[in-house]
Amino acid sequence: MAIRTLSLSAAATQSAVEGSRIIKGSMTPGESQEEAWKRNLAQATEWRRRKEQQRSTLSLFIPENNNPPPKGQSTSSPHQATLSTLVASGAALGHAANITCHAYTPYIYGKRAGLAIIDLDQTLPILRRTAALVRDVVKADGVVLIVGTRPGHQKMIKKAKARLEDNGFAVGRWMPGVLTNAEAYFGIKPLLDKSYKPDLVIFLNPSENTPAIRECTSLHIPTVGIIDTDIDPRLVTYPIPANMESMRTAELIVGTLSIAGQEGRRLRLKEAERKAANTKANRGRRDR
Repeated sequence: MAIRTLSLSAAATQSAVEGSRIIKGSMTPGESQEEAWKRNLAQATEWRRRKEQQRSTLSLFIPENNNPPPKGQSTSSPHQATLSTLVASGAALGHAANITCHAYTPYIYGKRAGLAIIDLDQTLPILRRTAALVRDVVKADGVVLIVGTRPGHQKMIKKAKARLEDNGFAVGRWMPGVLTNAEAYFGIKPLLDKSYKPDLVIFLNPSENTPAIRECTSLHIPTVGIIDTDIDPRLVTYPIPANMESMRTAELIVGTLSIAGQEGRRLRLKEAERKAANTKANRGRRDR
């Protein structure tokens, strides 16, 4: 399968541009500065309200051992519920504050007990956008490779691969040259077809798989990674700021991404069925 160059979804980019335009605003002819300010403020408030409604359209995976709220307790909003799930998984806990990567500073909420605390208000929308990316890749019949080389990753990446079916692969150990020296592993035929190349690679522990990331970069394969506070977020194409040491956080993130991919696969199969039905109907009309 030919490699595709991927970027953040067009919808996310368009909404960011739209929000910037609305917030900056402009005066219309015959309008005073105060009236223009009030109008722009109302537009910005409405835009933020719409974005708040859209941010919960992709569900966040919740591990099986997540405790349900006590009976009779009021339920929180989807945003609060998913944010609290990230907090409960330990996603906000970074490494010692004195070893924080300088490029990671925008994702830092603060410091506590000598640890850097990750701003989960940024992690959650990033995770949702990345889930939309995985969904779009699988919907386009792309291949997603999941790499997790720690012992605790093996069970979760197998579950993720099962959700993606033939659109996903899971690797518990990276063999050097799998991508850059593919002929030695797969022979010449996959090399000619380019079927050995994944369309997206997800790393659960990217700092321990830098040779694999270099291979992806050299072949222009986009990468996703859980990035901790001591890692440069520019290491991967799409960084997800979170605690890389927490297995529960890794399960939460890979579960969310694989379920999004599962949804993309469902949409693709549904579209294929619709096209097949239309083709059959058109043939029936011509036969008459």
